[in-house]
Amino acid sequence: MSVKRVLTLAASAAAAVVLVSPVTSASALESGSQGTKSVQLASADGYLHVFTQPYGGGRECKWQGNSNDWGSCRNLTSDVWNNGYAGGLDAVDLYTAPNAGGAHACISQGDRWIDTTHGDYRFTYGAGLEQFGASVNNNISSHRWVDYCSQG
Repeated sequence: MSVKRVLTLAASAAAAVVLVSPVTSASALESGSQGTKSVQLASADGYLHVFTQPYGGGRECKWQGNSNDWGSCRNLTSDVWNNGYAGGLDAVDLYTAPNAGGAHACISQGDRWIDTTHGDYRFTYGAGLEQFGASVNNNISSHRWVDYCSQG
């Protein structure tokens, strides 16, 4: 197959992905993501969804409440989606260790970090704690629902 044909096919595939891709927003910066964009999707269902592969691939785990140990998704997550309901306790602190231990990152209600494999999303809260500054990719063990994302 010629290079021109391969490039044409790749461009067509990229255009198709753009047509069916969710809307993006810049709100990830507010949620401790080091300036990368997050993705917002369908109406809220009250769950924190995580997937073991980017773009909703692999195994899914989801929770409506807090979790001290992510079980089969612990340290195996490359896509994080806060699809909780707006209002109190609608942001989620993501921790490096079980039982809400170590440093944490926070994802706001409606945000989705669809591909954490590039290292753009980091544990930006809890300076001096274990894993502070580390990538969230394959490094989340527990979470807590909180009222808002803040340094602390």
